[in-house]
Amino acid sequence: MKNKKHPLLLILFCSIVAVEGFGQYVHHENLVDMTSNTVQPGVVYSCLYLRDFAKGAANQERELQAFVNIKKQKQRKKEAELEFQQVDMSYFDDALFIGDSRTVGMSEYAGIDNASYAAEVGLSVYTLFEKPIVKLQNGSMGTLEQGLREKQYGKIYLMVGINELGTGTRERFFAAYQEAVQKIQALQPDAIIFVQGILYVTQERSDSDEYINNPNIMLRNLDIAKLEDKKHIFYIDVNTVYSDGKGNLAPENTFDNVHLKAACYEEWKKFLLAHGIVPKDEVQLEKE
Repeated sequence: MKNKKHPLLLILFCSIVAVEGFGQYVHHENLVDMTSNTVQPGVVYSCLYLRDFAKGAANQERELQAFVNIKKQKQRKKEAELEFQQVDMSYFDDALFIGDSRTVGMSEYAGIDNASYAAEVGLSVYTLFEKPIVKLQNGSMGTLEQGLREKQYGKIYLMVGINELGTGTRERFFAAYQEAVQKIQALQPDAIIFVQGILYVTQERSDSDEYINNPNIMLRNLDIAKLEDKKHIFYIDVNTVYSDGKGNLAPENTFDNVHLKAACYEEWKKFLLAHGIVPKDEVQLEKE
């Protein structure tokens, strides 16, 4: 039996023929592009095809990875969003309420005595960090910034806006409000921030006032609600409790068309207790 000679040459010859045939095939099927119209050896077309294939595979891999990353980001965002839940009074142990005369009324009549307050009649977003409205640890009154630097809170509730109506534009108000929230967040990075919609006035007051009226309040509440991210900042609107169903403060809830009756603050407390936010890690700890 004769031994086969030069098997490597035979394999090489067959490979060249295969590459040449494959190259001419991909050229004929327009699977590769050439800048020159001159017909090239099949091996040239084969190399071009392999190059384009590799690039395409790499691009597809990158596109697939980008798609996976986007899905993961959306999933993380969805998981990070927190929902309102019922809480008990101990929830306010580390809470700070910031606001104007409506919040002053809350401090006096809502029965949330375990919370802290930074409130003053006539307070506005423009004077929020200027007036001495926080009781400091040494017993003196300091600015909101001093108070926020001195103590860290778990929850911060903000309601201002009624006194700003008629002072500046809607755009100026929102810019100042947004800046105030950002500053609070910078000083209190671990706190949950509740931005509260401005409480309505009665229809009688709304119809008789060029500036302090419910259409203006609604527009500003729409802007305030834009700050909500459902992770660190949450928008809540107690108007759902006190409204007459037509976008006005119900007359039976007020003594002067603007401020709540003392007895009505109990409903505000119940509303807040039904709209607590508890981070998932805290929920897990409670279960354990």
